Amino acid sequence: MSPESLQSIYQQYKHDTEVVASWLANTARAFGFSSQVGESSTGKTPTKPSGRLKGKERKKAKAAQVPSNELPELSEPSKPKYTLAIKDFIPLAEHIAEASNAANIRVPNFFSVAIERVIWVRKSFAERLEDAGRRFDQNSDARHSFFVNILEKVRKTLQPLLSVDAFNLSNLKDAVTNVGTHKDKKGLSSLFEVLDVYEPSAEFEAAPDVVVPAPSAPKYTVEAEEGSQFEALFAMTALMDDLSRLRVEIAELWTRYEAGEMDIAAVSVATNTAIELARSFEDDISPFVQKNGGSSTFHAKYFHAVSESLGIDAEAKQRPTDDYNFAAYDIADALLINTLINIIAFVRANPLGEIPSYNGFYGWYDEASIQPSGSDREKYNRMKPALLELLSDLPLISNHQGPIEDQLMQGMMTTLRTAKQERKETPDVPIWFSFAAQVYLDTLNIVKIGKGWTDMQRVMRIVKQSVYDLPTSCPERKKVLGVLDTWDKGIDPIALIRTSLGRPYNDYTFFRRHFMHCGLGVHFIRPLFHQQGVVYAAVPGTVLCTTQLYHALQQEQCLDYAWKDLETLRKTQGNSTFFIGEPPSSFEGYINNFCLTIGSSITNWAQNKRDKKLKVSKDNKPWMKFLGMTSTLVANRISTFGDRRPVSVDVVEDWIQGVSKSQGNVETERIQTPTAKNMKIKQPLIHRLADAVASEIADLDFDYFAIHNSCRELLLRLQTEEEKVTGPGFTKRYMSQGEHNLAFVVGFVFSTVAGKKDIVATTVSSTRLLEIAAETFNQWLSEGKGNTITDTGSEESE
Repeated sequence: MSPESLQSIYQQYKHDTEVVASWLANTARAFGFSSQVGESSTGKTPTKPSGRLKGKERKKAKAAQVPSNELPELSEPSKPKYTLAIKDFIPLAEHIAEASNAANIRVPNFFSVAIERVIWVRKSFAERLEDAGRRFDQNSDARHSFFVNILEKVRKTLQPLLSVDAFNLSNLKDAVTNVGTHKDKKGLSSLFEVLDVYEPSAEFEAAPDVVVPAPSAPKYTVEAEEGSQFEALFAMTALMDDLSRLRVEIAELWTRYEAGEMDIAAVSVATNTAIELARSFEDDISPFVQKNGGSSTFHAKYFHAVSESLGIDAEAKQRPTDDYNFAAYDIADALLINTLINIIAFVRANPLGEIPSYNGFYGWYDEASIQPSGSDREKYNRMKPALLELLSDLPLISNHQGPIEDQLMQGMMTTLRTAKQERKETPDVPIWFSFAAQVYLDTLNIVKIGKGWTDMQRVMRIVKQSVYDLPTSCPERKKVLGVLDTWDKGIDPIALIRTSLGRPYNDYTFFRRHFMHCGLGVHFIRPLFHQQGVVYAAVPGTVLCTTQLYHALQQEQCLDYAWKDLETLRKTQGNSTFFIGEPPSSFEGYINNFCLTIGSSITNWAQNKRDKKLKVSKDNKPWMKFLGMTSTLVANRISTFGDRRPVSVDVVEDWIQGVSKSQGNVETERIQTPTAKNMKIKQPLIHRLADAVASEIADLDFDYFAIHNSCRELLLRLQTEEEKVTGPGFTKRYMSQGEHNLAFVVGFVFSTVAGKKDIVATTVSSTRLLEIAAETFNQWLSEGKGNTITDTGSEESE
């Protein structure tokens, strides 16, 4: 999948115009175009050749610039961008055509694709609007016609330079993926289908010379048309098409969750990220929104214009109390007007600073009801109270300042703050917030009420059981329980406020209905539980040395049972966490690796050593890795005080790839997951994100607290058994720091079997401690204590 195909439709359209402008300008300059070409934001022009190139210089320019067909990719910040006037397109094309008489210039297919798509999309969109009776003002119509005419003249001028297999209109429809599923709303399909050219098939994208290569020359953009009504309507239609597609993809994920095929955290992360992407898509068309009265005004105007073009007067209400003409319900649903209308009404009635409240004037949402298949009025009346009840809860849950903040919470607070600052008669509601609210309503029609809250409670119960019995002074315990207690106090703070004001409210209504919030809560808990568990297990070294001893006993074929929990840990962490180099396979190798990993000199284990204190250094100690980097990156986004920088598709791609970062002394690893570039079937970006998060759940759910406690229990038992042979003073006199140095019990086994230290009782064999270790391990494993974590995980996942 090409980089631009991952962007919003409007970004792809703008990218096409930049491809046309950049190739014309750079190619003409390479062949001696001497006039000024474009102007940058700083007022500087790109360096150009002084006059027509000759001889070797001309050959170099031809070899270096034209055949490579290199242009800046989408969102390439390192190259300067220059603005090219539309009127300059024809002189540049004519110069290139003229230069082709002396040089073999070929128009690359990516240029042909770009110019054909721009011409086809603009003309087709204008025809659809004209057929529906939509007229533009004279200036807007003139600008549109002028741009299309210029592009058509450029295409005609360069026609002789096109390759035989160049992209053309006849194969345009064959290059489009069958994506009609999100365009089934009444009358909208004809408007949206114009944009299908920006959803190309995999076969089309695999064609040679179609994708724009890496950049190596200045990037040009086309002069803005922000005042154009045509451009504004086109940009809004592109945004609505993008949001319609995202809405279907989100619904597919929640359907899989309801069917038990997907984890709630994975689906919730994908949903929240889709809303963030919608936010960035809206930013792309922000200039048009602002020039047309702001988001709410422009959004409503667009709805009325589309309805009118489809023969419906949205203001012709059947009843005076109706919010609009319900004959346009399908259009309103597709264009997110249903949620916009109710958010505006709520913000007007509940300004920032007051306790928000819904008095039930429009009824209460019936959780037991099924989405009616009857009239559009019935659908709307069922949706309205559900949304108003949610909107009244969002400010309260935001002010409660829990560990996470989802996009609905952000949208609500952003809208309330903006309304207070601007004091407009019609509050500005971001389009992405209307989209987020509609996604919430969609999930109510897909998932059983309460299922998300039940899953969240289950995860909290498991995590709490794991850490609750640790010493109260344990910092890792405090951090984990501190987060859990915000949700698990047994008192619903919203219910407490509502009932104190005399309003009816069932406990945990917000959580039982807001599945995405519960899923994000689960997602936030998992990396926290994992990271604190890794620190807890890594610092004492008990797990490290127990794993080394288990490996040695396996190598010497002394074990009758497998330790599934420890083997799972070793597999996920990798050998580098427990061994320096390759895992050892000899008595000498065991003690050498042990000394290297704990930072101890081999002389510590010398026979007849006078100083009985073991000296260790942690400088070279291998540390456990933090896993689940995709989940960790997302957890920082949903944190109440987390990263709030805009999200782009490139950022999401980085999340999916599990970008490596170093956190303290604990290594991290890159999680490789399938990308669209190596997949035969194109999978939606947010679906791939959900799969990436789901692939990390097993690693994050592994109980590092429990594995440390198991290893500790086993080494204490081994120490007791060793002292039956060596005497109680043999190990204790070396453990000046008490139980913190329990790992040295393993060191005594390795040192004696390797002949580095004598056992006090000279009649005892040097391998006796290794034999005791094997007996202790076998007895302990026979009691089923080596499978407690993996067995618990299997039971919980069923």
